[in-house]
Amino acid sequence: MDEAALDRLRARLAGRSKRQLIEEMVARSPHPEATERLVFALEAYPLLSLLLARDYPTHIWLLDDGEKSSSAEILDQAARERKWHRAGISVDDCEGLTEVVGRSVVVVANWRSLLVLRHEFAHVITTFFSPSARQCLQWLYQRASERGQFVEPLASESLAEYVACGVSYLFFDDLRQELKKTDAGLLAAVSKLIDQSERLSRQLDPVGPHPADEGLRAGMLLAETDVTGTR
Repeated sequence: MDEAALDRLRARLAGRSKRQLIEEMVARSPHPEATERLVFALEAYPLLSLLLARDYPTHIWLLDDGEKSSSAEILDQAARERKWHRAGISVDDCEGLTEVVGRSVVVVANWRSLLVLRHEFAHVITTFFSPSARQCLQWLYQRASERGQFVEPLASESLAEYVACGVSYLFFDDLRQELKKTDAGLLAAVSKLIDQSERLSRQLDPVGPHPADEGLRAGMLLAETDVTGTR
């Protein structure tokens, strides 16, 4: 990325921190504890990813215990009536959901699960992947489908779920190791994409914290592995 493009991104960032970008995406939080949980979950993502998501714009609606997804006022009727995945589950059967509503992307999820919060946000950032990255991920998904080998059943539902599982697993030591055993190519691909975003984030904010998750760098090393999982 040239310096002019970086300057435009710096202007959009306007010195904001990860926390500030995340808080600007919150459309509703039931209480401060929920907000803090969200900030902790999403600070694992690169600063650039958060900036692009915030500017999309992205709106996050956090549910409290006992609240149904359909209660999120930010959803439109089409989203409430949609049937999800091959099983055709209802919106209230989803642990979390990410949907385009109008000109915004909307995330609805319970605040307690770090994995669900990071998984749903992974759906947001895939919007910014390049065509070549998408082509690579599509090939990996087709290969996993042919082998019937997925890290979890949800990943088999679609390319979007496959990639979101890969990205979210990257941020947990145990899940990253599980993904490495099951689909090293996917781990290598998403590691490389996140690492590229981290590198650009350092150019936007060289003194900021990068990254939040100490275990993430170990996963990034797999970016040196090609998509077949071999050196």
